[in-house]
Amino acid sequence: MHFAQWQQLHGLLIGFAVALGLALVGRFLRVTLLAAAAGGAGVVAGWYAIIGRLWTVSPQPSADELTALAAIALLIGLLCTWLGPRGQAWIGVLLAALATGWFLSGAPRHQTALRASWPVGLGVTVVTQLFGRALTVNALEPLRFALAALTLAVALHVAGAPPLWMQLAMVPGLAALAMFALPPMPGLAALPVAIDVAAVGCLASIILGRLPRLGFAPADAAALSPLLAVWLQPRTVERLRRAGRAAPLVGCLLAGAIAVGCVWLLRLSLTH
Repeated sequence: MHFAQWQQLHGLLIGFAVALGLALVGRFLRVTLLAAAAGGAGVVAGWYAIIGRLWTVSPQPSADELTALAAIALLIGLLCTWLGPRGQAWIGVLLAALATGWFLSGAPRHQTALRASWPVGLGVTVVTQLFGRALTVNALEPLRFALAALTLAVALHVAGAPPLWMQLAMVPGLAALAMFALPPMPGLAALPVAIDVAAVGCLASIILGRLPRLGFAPADAAALSPLLAVWLQPRTVERLRRAGRAAPLVGCLLAGAIAVGCVWLLRLSLTH
């Protein structure tokens, strides 16, 4: 493998290896918190390898903040797992959504900055809350997390985003695939991965899209495409139930293809 190819893939491979390693060790040792940390820790490791910074808080939204945000989401996810499914899990989702909104709106610390950035922060918080609820409300289904992240990666490519954004979106996607090695767990155990997918989508919309300026661009559609894919997935699986055991996978592929197709059609219509 050439150095340039390794440079493009090293973050993805590191994130996948960390997630898979923690999932296997947690399952073997039967340590719930270790297993629950697999997906979130994989994203932290993968994004750190790509971005090269662990903790950065900037007044302007930047991809440099993603690693710190992923670490916070990981801690909140572990706290939710420790409290258990009866420990008011919705509070953990809300806290993670608020943290994401604060980070991606420029981390305002003064009243003036808060007044200028609150619409973006509110929008990010709402979208992140939707992601968290949609992906963690039932038992852990790694395929749905992988669907959300990989749909986002392909949709960003179709929207014309720079390659960095596809890499950032694929890290939680591969971490989700590694979670297939986990024992049966509640969906809340993968809350960090859901928050990470939402964060990449929202940040792409803020930097590349027009939604924060009351417009709509292909990057904005790409940011929302995972929600469409996750919403479509149970319906496509139901339609394809005759496929037997392959129905969940084929249904996910179809749901993702529809969501990405909507982004492609939007870009095509705006181009012409």
